[in-house]
Amino acid sequence: MDLLITNGALSAKLSDKGIVTTDFDESTPSLTPNTLSFKGRNGKLNFGGDYTDKKLSYNGYMQSSNQSDYESKRNWLYQLLGSSTPYYITPIYSDSSQYDFERPGESTGSKLGQLGGIESNKRYYVTLDDTFAPELAGSVNGKQIYKLSISFVTAVLPFGETKPKTATVTNSIPYAGTVKASQLEVPFYIQLTAKQTASAISLKIGSRTWTYSGTVVSGDVFKIGGVYNLKNTLSVNDNTNLEYFTLDPSAVGTVAVTCSITATIEIHDYKELYL
Repeated sequence: MDLLITNGALSAKLSDKGIVTTDFDESTPSLTPNTLSFKGRNGKLNFGGDYTDKKLSYNGYMQSSNQSDYESKRNWLYQLLGSSTPYYITPIYSDSSQYDFERPGESTGSKLGQLGGIESNKRYYVTLDDTFAPELAGSVNGKQIYKLSISFVTAVLPFGETKPKTATVTNSIPYAGTVKASQLEVPFYIQLTAKQTASAISLKIGSRTWTYSGTVVSGDVFKIGGVYNLKNTLSVNDNTNLEYFTLDPSAVGTVAVTCSITATIEIHDYKELYL
């Protein structure tokens, strides 16, 4: 188990400094209900809710050979995690045994930790939720051991998110997320290249349908971004219904796509979001 920190061009794993990760966990996002009550009407009207933020917790151990080594590692850790600019954290998991013995002294080997591991398919855009400081836990084999307990909170979207993806679409878009991704929150766009002439276009993705009422010739390229619509780099908002798309979770892990004309359809920079 490990934690990968990515802040702009800087990318580092906590294990790079010999820090052993023992636990990484996440909460569900906090939810604020949108409800209204009226005099003379029992109960209330429920208009869904808004997710605000997700909390994440990290626990691990840092070892140092002396006080100078401790100060150097602590400074590195504070620089990496104490940034005022949000950054991505990605857990790294391994299915191999985390401990080389059940009780101290029963066998030899690494005291804690796992070798190798793979990055989780989701990462989190976060800042620190509170201050933290290494806590001296004792000494083992002449090395000082410090316990780390760190809390993070999501900085923008209150979800786990995959890295941006681009795909060519036939009749569906792969989407394994557990919460919907809207173009108004995740700025993905659809690129549609017409392969025939037509007097209009209708493009349906999931439950939403985008329409264009102008003329179309083969080779025209449309860029549909939710808040903008371009045809061959020129705005055509006035000729559309100003629709935006959402990618909704489903049991089959795909979002259906249908188009009224023959076209090459691509989806750019979309993310799968997880509660």
